[in-house]
Amino acid sequence: MASEVYARVVFQSPLPALDREFEYVVPETLVAELAVGCRIKVPFAGQTKEGFVVALAAEATFQGKVNAISELVSKVPVLQSHVYQLLKAVANRQCCSVGELLDNAVPKRSVKIDKAFVLPNPAPMAKPNDSKLATLVRPFFDATTGYPSFVTKLGQIVAQHLEEGRSVIVCVPDFRDLKRVESLLQEQLAPETLIVQDSTELGSKRYQAFLAQLSGGPRVVLGTRTAIYSPLPGDAAIIIWDDGDQSHQDQQSPYLTTREIALIRQSLFGGPLHFLSHSRTTEVQRLVEIGYVQEDFIEPWRPKVILSEGRGLDATSFKIIKEGLETGSVLFQVGSPGVARSLFCDQCSERSQCSNCNGPLWVNAKGQIACRWCGQLNLDFTCKDCGGKKLRQGGAGVTRWVQQLGKSFPGIPIREVTAETSYVPSSTKPAIIVCTAGIEPEVDSGYSAVILIDCATQLGRDTLRAPEDALRAWLNALSFMQANGKAVAVGVSDEVSKALSLGQVIETVSDILQDREELGFPPARRVLSVTGSLDSLNKLGERLREVEGLRVLGIAEAKTSTAVGDYRLIASFQYAVGAQVADELRSFQLTLNSKDTRTNIKSGRALRPVTIKFDDPRVL
Repeated sequence: MASEVYARVVFQSPLPALDREFEYVVPETLVAELAVGCRIKVPFAGQTKEGFVVALAAEATFQGKVNAISELVSKVPVLQSHVYQLLKAVANRQCCSVGELLDNAVPKRSVKIDKAFVLPNPAPMAKPNDSKLATLVRPFFDATTGYPSFVTKLGQIVAQHLEEGRSVIVCVPDFRDLKRVESLLQEQLAPETLIVQDSTELGSKRYQAFLAQLSGGPRVVLGTRTAIYSPLPGDAAIIIWDDGDQSHQDQQSPYLTTREIALIRQSLFGGPLHFLSHSRTTEVQRLVEIGYVQEDFIEPWRPKVILSEGRGLDATSFKIIKEGLETGSVLFQVGSPGVARSLFCDQCSERSQCSNCNGPLWVNAKGQIACRWCGQLNLDFTCKDCGGKKLRQGGAGVTRWVQQLGKSFPGIPIREVTAETSYVPSSTKPAIIVCTAGIEPEVDSGYSAVILIDCATQLGRDTLRAPEDALRAWLNALSFMQANGKAVAVGVSDEVSKALSLGQVIETVSDILQDREELGFPPARRVLSVTGSLDSLNKLGERLREVEGLRVLGIAEAKTSTAVGDYRLIASFQYAVGAQVADELRSFQLTLNSKDTRTNIKSGRALRPVTIKFDDPRVL
């Protein structure tokens, strides 16, 4: 009689109780076909549940009765062992379950494509190379290639690693950068080498692209943040473009950035890691200064940016726009979309608040009074401080600037570009393109001038990251300008002025980092935020205060939460005790029960007793 084989199985579930491996007997009929990573169906709690095989063993660790696997769903090992190892490492760091991360790593199965797939021989390993480089790219539009300079630089790094026989994972913030980089890589790579992981594609296309990553031979996977979970070999090179962009931040568990997951992946499996950007996040600068990441060569550069102390469309901006229109189009970057970026009570001058979530109100492009956070319309406004009914507008948004520029430059096409449009202006007639940061369209040969009109507003945002986010947005805008173009920055503070006027980006970010370290703020320390009932948070606070190296900053009402009566605990802690903090939170979760469940304000659905976020940049 043949000895039995046991499979360890994980399920796709966020429940803490299911965050472990379950054991099942492999029927003799499936022993020859079953492999680690395959999808299967098993009996679970009186039902049939789908899961993934993560290990095979000759003995069971469970002493009781072990059920048998019901069905082999697919012979394709979609959950590669090294990807599962990565998911476990991420889950341990962020105090979440592997089950809630599986969606990021393995797409929904397409039966037709799955059955037609033949697994090839694995690709050979490339020569060891675990370098970590931070590269600062000079921002300008390369007229010879027709791309911003960073696209060309990224293409050079990809080609270098392919030559050494290594696969490459390229992660960019959003679909705009995806299309730019895809266009260049299609020019320089064979069609079968490039795999684009596009979330806008049909599910079958996404699954086909996923299976192509299991094919032998070096491959290049290009995608947004989920591409970091690619099943390419563990030694694949990783390139992260613009790691400070908010699109690199997970909006659901594990609430990590692409940067952090890339660092975890690289620490587990080696392989080169590149951080490319026009500016520099304080997180990467910290890694450079402690010697964990190596500073790549920085090309000396002095930007052609005029700093103006005026406000709005001052004389300097007007002059540069007029000169720029003589030779090409002008980019006009505004801080906010819509008509007005914020609204204030006309009676007491307090900033208006949404009746649903207490978020800030603004006038959108349709002229409606809406909430920036939840999107709800607030047509019947009442001030929560004085009871006033009238509102007045704050600074101008994109829509209002289009109206004002139309009056100042009659006869010149003024184009409003929003996140919903994909407008590409014609190069035959100069125009003024008005948009917010991050959605700047390209023009042939680049812009002749760039106007950064809302610098003071961007620097004054209510977030710890305002200076570095603003600097990143401005330098990214300059990457669409001709090499001999001119730019104006209106209302720049002394804190970041040298980065724009002298090109001292590294020095500026280093100064910001030093201030954070003196205050004990991220990235000098990690931050934890936990949202839930006041009673639950008080109990958790008592447990956390016993962890050496952790400081509970406070517990306050969470006005922006989606649940009724929520409070938020915020704590900071040293990197060295991160695993201990995660373990403490995991054990605390298991003490909670159904009576601690919260209720969503809008849907009425039950929420988890507590919501745990590590390193959320919006907390401070």
